[in-house]
Amino acid sequence: MRFSSLKHLADNVSALAPDARVIVFGSSSALCSHPELPDVTDSYQHTLDADFIIDPWDEALGRMLSETLGRDSEFFVQFKYYADIVRPAAFDCFPPDFRDRLVPLEGCPRVFALDPHDMAVAKLFAGRPKDVRLLAFLLGTKRLDEQKVRKLLWDTPMEEKWIVRTNQVLDQAVAEAKLIA
Repeated sequence: MRFSSLKHLADNVSALAPDARVIVFGSSSALCSHPELPDVTDSYQHTLDADFIIDPWDEALGRMLSETLGRDSEFFVQFKYYADIVRPAAFDCFPPDFRDRLVPLEGCPRVFALDPHDMAVAKLFAGRPKDVRLLAFLLGTKRLDEQKVRKLLWDTPMEEKWIVRTNQVLDQAVAEAKLIA
């Protein structure tokens, strides 16, 4: 995924959802703060989608966006990237005040992306190897502040098993970041 592809997707989501706020999350959200990432890390080389939540959620609109811009759409066939329209349950993995730090996507009305530190917290829940690699790169290149991520993680309500797991994932990303720095 490149920044221009993200903007193209966001323009289309915004045009089809003119009454909704659009929130970009997942790995692609970091492109709003650091559009150069695809040029400096291979973490985006195989990313074909960007994750979007429409706010307020509307089931019919979400379905229409998925059909029009999703993985099985003509849009994907033509452009080779797609929009993954996600229900607001994803907000459960975001720090409670993430909306206060949303980053506007320049040139795309009503489209905002997670601050990279909030994205990092959500990635800690996922904890996949590709997420750890991305977080290690962002930490190792000073695009993320470890202490800010730790504070946001601490402020995020979760069950005890998730406290242990997310902190283990963060510790792993920090250890790998030291190899990059």
